Amino acid sequence: MRYSSFYETVTACEECDLLHRIPPLKGGERFKCERCQHVLLNVHEHAYGRILGTAGSALLMLALALIFPFLGFSTNGAERSVTLFNVVTVLIQQDYLILSAIVCLALFVFPAAYLFAISCLIWSFIHNNINSALKRYFTRWVISIQPWLMVDVFLVGALVALVKMNSLADIELGLSFWAFCGYVVLLVKTISLVDRRWLWNKVAGPGPEQVISAENTTAVEEDLIGCHFCGATQQGHAKHCSRCGHSIHSRRPNSLTGTIAFLIAAIIMFVPANVFPIMQTTFLGGSEPSTIMGGVFLLWSLGSYPVALVIFLASVVIPLAKIFSLSWLCWQSYKPTERETQQKIKLYRMTEVVGRWSMIDIFVVAVLTGLVQMGNLISILPGPAVLSFAAVVILTMLAAMMFDPRLLWDKDREVKLSLSEEVE
Repeated sequence: MRYSSFYETVTACEECDLLHRIPPLKGGERFKCERCQHVLLNVHEHAYGRILGTAGSALLMLALALIFPFLGFSTNGAERSVTLFNVVTVLIQQDYLILSAIVCLALFVFPAAYLFAISCLIWSFIHNNINSALKRYFTRWVISIQPWLMVDVFLVGALVALVKMNSLADIELGLSFWAFCGYVVLLVKTISLVDRRWLWNKVAGPGPEQVISAENTTAVEEDLIGCHFCGATQQGHAKHCSRCGHSIHSRRPNSLTGTIAFLIAAIIMFVPANVFPIMQTTFLGGSEPSTIMGGVFLLWSLGSYPVALVIFLASVVIPLAKIFSLSWLCWQSYKPTERETQQKIKLYRMTEVVGRWSMIDIFVVAVLTGLVQMGNLISILPGPAVLSFAAVVILTMLAAMMFDPRLLWDKDREVKLSLSEEVE
C-alpha cells in the first residue's frame, strides 16, 4: 500500500499552546498550527524503510570515515596525514580534555547513539522484539540528543580550516573526508525523517482523548497541559505525562529567570572569547596568537572573502544577535510592544536554528590542531579563548531551549483582554 494512515488525538502547540484535533494523516502529509504555523506533525511516506536505510548507511559511512585518512598536509618536504580520531587524540595529548570531549561528543558519541537508537526503534516497530521500557528509553535518547548533533557544522568548519591552510601548505582530501561527507548528508536526512509526535505515537500509541469545549482555544484555557516532550495532552492536575512519563508543566518553570541567567553567563564569557587568542600558531620557531577577529582579517587579506564572512557571521554576529534577540524576547514577555506576536515567534525560531552554527570556529581550531603538528616548523594549538567561546555557544543554546515562547502569547492575550475591558 502506497500510503499508511496515521492517527493521533488532541495535541497542544508547544509554541503557542493552541489545541488541535489532529485528523487522520497519510504518508507524506504534515499538520501545522493554525495560529503560529508551527509544524506539529510530519508523517513521512514509507518512513520505516527510509529511516532504516539512511540510519544504517550513516553508521556505515561513519565507520569508513574513522578508518581511512581524513586530511593530508605537506609543507617544505614535511608531510602529515590524520584520521578523524586523531583530531580527538591530539587534543587529549595536548591536555585540552574539555575541548576533546566536546568534539568527541558532537562527532561520534551523540550521532552514533542517535543512529543506533532510532535504528533499534524502527526495527522494533517492524518485528516487535523490544520491550516497551527499552523503546521509551531509546525514544528519550533520540529526542534529547537531536539538538546537539553538529556533524554538518563540523564539516563546514573543516572546509574553513582547509581554506586557512591552503596558502601555507598543500592539502590533500583523504578517503575518509568523502565518507564523512556522505555520513553528514545521511545523518541530516535521518533527522529530517524523524518526527517527535510520530515517534511517540508508534512507541506508546495515541495520546489520551480530551474533550475541548470550544474551537481556537488554548490548553491552559481548557485546564489541560500539553507535554512538550511527546505532544500528548493531559489534565491540568497531572504532574507526569501518561504516555512518555516525562514531567509536565503548563509553562516551563522559571523560564524567564533561567533564560536571563544563561544570557548573562554568555555575555560574561563573550568578553574573554573575543579578547584572548582562540588559536596559537608556531611557524619556524616563532609563535603568533590569533583572535577571532584576527582570523577574520587574515582571511579577508588573503582574498577569502566568503570564508571570512562566514566566520564573522558565525563567531561574532550570530552569538551577539542571539543574545540581543533572546533578551528582547524576555523583555517582550514583561512589556510587549505593538509588534505582532507572530513576528516575535519567527525571531525565536531563527535563534534556535542558527545558534549551533557558531561552533564553526571551535571545529576549525580542532581540525587545525589535529592536522598541523610539525614541531617548530609549523604547529597550531588552541588558545585560551576556545573554551570561553564554546561556553558562549552552549549557554546561548541552553537559553533558547529554556525560553518558553508561549509566554509571548499569554502576554498578548492579557493585553487584548485589558484593551477590551477599557473599551467597555
